[in-house]
Amino acid sequence: MTQLLNRLNVKLRIAVVQLNPQIGHVIETTARVNALVSRIEKYKPDIVVFPEFALSGYSFHSRLQIEPYLSPARQGPAWDLCRKISTQLSCVTVMGYPEKCDELTGQKMYNSAIVVNSNGELIFNYRKSFLYHTDEEWGCCENPAGFQTFELPFANIARDADGKMHDISIKSAVGICMDLSPYRFEAPFQDFEFSSFHAEKGTELILFPMAWLNSISVTRDTENPSQRRKDITRSLNALQLPLSGSQGTYHWDVDLQDGTRFAENPEHSTQEKPDNHNETNGFSRPAEPDLSNLNYWILRFMPFLAYADRQNWFIERLLAPLLTKLRGLRSSYMGGVVQKPWLFENRNAIAVMCNRCGVEEGSTVFAGSSSILKFNGQHGDAEKELDSSNRSVEVIGSLSKGYEGVLIRDVEFQVDR
Repeated sequence: MTQLLNRLNVKLRIAVVQLNPQIGHVIETTARVNALVSRIEKYKPDIVVFPEFALSGYSFHSRLQIEPYLSPARQGPAWDLCRKISTQLSCVTVMGYPEKCDELTGQKMYNSAIVVNSNGELIFNYRKSFLYHTDEEWGCCENPAGFQTFELPFANIARDADGKMHDISIKSAVGICMDLSPYRFEAPFQDFEFSSFHAEKGTELILFPMAWLNSISVTRDTENPSQRRKDITRSLNALQLPLSGSQGTYHWDVDLQDGTRFAENPEHSTQEKPDNHNETNGFSRPAEPDLSNLNYWILRFMPFLAYADRQNWFIERLLAPLLTKLRGLRSSYMGGVVQKPWLFENRNAIAVMCNRCGVEEGSTVFAGSSSILKFNGQHGDAEKELDSSNRSVEVIGSLSKGYEGVLIRDVEFQVDR
């Protein structure tokens, strides 16, 4: 006989800290973090999430350049700061950092993120699985374990149907930036590797440190890099921002279920936005989120999104031959399974997208727009659009694209136990 599961309502308070770290300025970035944390403390978050390479800066191009910033999981500035924050705020802290690991085969380097509990203990150390070009330049290794899940315990946050509170372990995961994209930008787009893995695993909480780029950035695919750099400089000048982007001007957005609300917009946000978008060339209105990036992140969670065509796939049994070929590798395709149209139906998951902002080297512009998303598992047979208009995803809050800041929200979601 199948055991009936209890559906529990879980409530978490999540703080997302968006930063603009610059290479060579770990001390200054740490000082800004400490100032922000002193203001976050009164809101008593359960989880505080920071970006990829949150303190070190991101654009390293050789092992020699990144070497001074490498540390083992339980050493270095990220570890010290996370332990301090976790014990000070009695919270879980997540932060990206460059890791060195001395193995029998020699020292290896990873793009990693630590998860530290309220006692200052390491719960999990995740290593980026899908590498971006910049990671490869300094010799970063792929995570040999691939995508992973872990249990994140919390006390007295889950309420049952009778109103009784319970301790709970939430099935959680960390992803880092490029993990959300197709492998090496070469895998079929519709494979949705990261989100398919976690839809199949039943992951309930996904914590995503990022250093995701704005579309204006110079990449190896940019046709005229010199002209693009000039465009970036022109954009920053038009917005009266330094060439490294804004630091120390904060966007605060706090909106809690107990009625607590606090908003602090960047001090130049009413003056910084010429209506001529050509003048700012992709980086206009830096006090607002980058909706194109936000919608792309949502699209890459396609298995978690309602999509009406899955009903036809199921009725016509289109997935069975494909999944037979993939047996042993995966059990779903674009969120569909042989047993029912939508694997994620009637489930919930929270995704915390913590991106960095700012500019490095005058050419790498980060997209900011850190956001909290809830996938509600509803409307499976009614939705066609795979973006923020899809009713199966709720954008609980977003920060600006161009400024450092803090987003704090109460999130409620249901889990079965």
